Amino acid sequence: MSFVLLRRAGLAVACGVLAVLGSAVPPALAQEAPPAPPAYTLKTVPADLSRVQDGDPLQVVVSGLPAGSVAVLKVCPTQLPDNLLKPDFATGAVQWLPDHDFGSRVRGYCSEEFSDELTGQRSGAHNVTRVRSRTSGDVVFAVTVPRGQSKPGFVGFDPKYTNFDKSDNFPWADNPAVSADGQIRTRSWSYSCDENNPCALTLEIVGADAAGTPFDVFDTSRVFRPAAPGLAVKGCGGIGAETLNASMPERFGRTAVAWNQLLCGPTGGSQPATIVGEAEDAGLKAFDTGASDLAVTGSGSALASQTVRSREYVPVGLNAAVLAATGWSPTDADDNGSPLISQVTDGFSMTFDELALLLSHGGQNPDTTGRGGIFRDGSAFVARNPALGKVQASPVPSEFLNPVVRAGADPTALFWGLTGEAGKGTVPAAISGLLAKVAPSSWKFQDREDIYGKERAGKSPGVVTELGALDPGEKSLHNVDAKVGQLAVRKAVDSVMTGTSSACFGGCLNWVVTDLATARAYGWRPVALPNASGTFVEPTEASLQAAAGSMKEGPDGTLQPGTATDPAAYPLTFAEYLAAPVNPLVDANCAPLKAKQDELATVLKMARHGGQGVLAPGLAPLTPALAGTADARTAKVGTGTAAESCKQRDEAKNPPPASVTGTGGTATPVSNPLPAGSPAAATGPAPAAAPTAASVLAAKNLADATAIPPFAGAGVLGALIPLLALLVLVTLPSLTAYVTAGRPVPPWLSRLARGAAALAG
Repeated sequence: MSFVLLRRAGLAVACGVLAVLGSAVPPALAQEAPPAPPAYTLKTVPADLSRVQDGDPLQVVVSGLPAGSVAVLKVCPTQLPDNLLKPDFATGAVQWLPDHDFGSRVRGYCSEEFSDELTGQRSGAHNVTRVRSRTSGDVVFAVTVPRGQSKPGFVGFDPKYTNFDKSDNFPWADNPAVSADGQIRTRSWSYSCDENNPCALTLEIVGADAAGTPFDVFDTSRVFRPAAPGLAVKGCGGIGAETLNASMPERFGRTAVAWNQLLCGPTGGSQPATIVGEAEDAGLKAFDTGASDLAVTGSGSALASQTVRSREYVPVGLNAAVLAATGWSPTDADDNGSPLISQVTDGFSMTFDELALLLSHGGQNPDTTGRGGIFRDGSAFVARNPALGKVQASPVPSEFLNPVVRAGADPTALFWGLTGEAGKGTVPAAISGLLAKVAPSSWKFQDREDIYGKERAGKSPGVVTELGALDPGEKSLHNVDAKVGQLAVRKAVDSVMTGTSSACFGGCLNWVVTDLATARAYGWRPVALPNASGTFVEPTEASLQAAAGSMKEGPDGTLQPGTATDPAAYPLTFAEYLAAPVNPLVDANCAPLKAKQDELATVLKMARHGGQGVLAPGLAPLTPALAGTADARTAKVGTGTAAESCKQRDEAKNPPPASVTGTGGTATPVSNPLPAGSPAAATGPAPAAAPTAASVLAAKNLADATAIPPFAGAGVLGALIPLLALLVLVTLPSLTAYVTAGRPVPPWLSRLARGAAALAG
């Protein structure tokens, strides 16, 4: 080992000891007057941290540091207590003096784990270490915004929060034990980070300048007040008599917030619309029965159980169904030239056959038949994507373990690397519909009668409208571990997304079936898919608009995913539509609601014009042709009669046995034909005792509601893991993620009600 490496290891270990042991290290050992720090620059993405929410992607970049520098990121309160004491032996007898050293305070008050509310797990933005990249010269932290509370603990040299008993050695101790073993005392120290409790991204930067003089500096210049994740409309006056009820899937929520603020923010007036967050089929049912005034869908009437209410499908933006990757790959190098993991930014490309195998051939045993073998060493998928090939098992790569890491399989957590939102939606319908046409030989369940039964084994799933249908029976090969809601999906991939998983030393990946707007919101990287000529196309604004210009229109007037013919088109593009009523809005007595009708007209006009400029990232504006369609259909909204509105509302609430559709508008029966050439979904009577798809899905999500005590203690070993990982990080740079193994805990929040919820709530 070279002298430079030894010196670097020594610096890192010293930093790690202080970070891990915190106040157990006598503050008197801390340097009171550190040398001047090197000139460096610090930036964050986003640059403005004043509006961040829990779970938002966050990048912290430190530039200009000398080679070999190491940085530790912590989340600390902006106002650290200043109550520490330190021993002084100058007179021969110990005296306790105030210790105002900032480093001692950081280590004393910010050493415990920080629990993130969104994931219910240890935050990946706290107590995380990164080293300098030789390629860029930067130290980069790619994390997510944390919000929550630190684990309650003791601060050894703070009289109020110490775990020392009052004695001749510690005469100042003032925190009596209330348990025989002293583990429970009168007070424990903890802090929160939220809207009312600002915190600082606290960086400790350690290194040595060109002359070999070491430095250890702190930067607390970036302050944030993280809000809870949600759809909060700011600057508006709440719910009014004219406020519309709008049902929509979660993917459209960010756009709905922006639209509300665009209309009511300047005047402080009432919100134009509330958001009822629910699956598309439920939203369309609510619209049909009059419970909602508007509904958002990307599939027209295809997901509707009934279409009694006459409606116009008004296009408002372009989205896409995507497979997205998240994780880390050793594509970088540190100052010694050894591999250094960095967050995946390379765009992967995948054929439709590979996508079909990924979704239908199970997550177990990816080294053999699982995921169709696409993650195995030497496969076409791995060979085509260099960043994927570099992801290998650590510390000893092998042909058996490498596919497991690339697929994201974690048998200990019963998670097999691929997830997405449960419930009926456009995304699974669009993907499965196209795979049924273009990859029929691969779009098949494994030929396992013990799992799928005779009716499904080796057969095509056909067109499925919910991901849970890919694991239809009581037994499962974990094709897609679908989760209820974006929060649960985000939680499932959190440790890999932030690089805190123990599997991330040699790289790690997870995969998400989602839409482009959601992928952009969480920083997940969409995979490129082939066009008709085999050229891989990424989902971008240009490729979505190219698709919209060449897609076929279905019987209900909506664009059909998978029908684009433009070579520049992303093949799984779909349009987002507002289902708006042809007949006027009426009250319970069938009297027209003029104020509400006027608000509806305003919302539709805004969506077509100013709203196009504030679409959530990932959504593309309408093409000129679709904008014309939007204008024409908007003109028909509200042109019917109040009598017909009441009649359809009554029929929708009490539908006759036969299918009934509205008269007028573009409403159609729900029996839209499958895409040409698509096989029917696998069918067949299940045994009487077999669970339904819904019950299976509910059982799979039972773990999300299981109470596990937070902060299960890891003892002394848990405290030493970060230090050991840091030493490995420095001496064996291929192991470049430093992990403290935290145990998962359940979400502290109950699932949000799927009924009407005000955006300002």
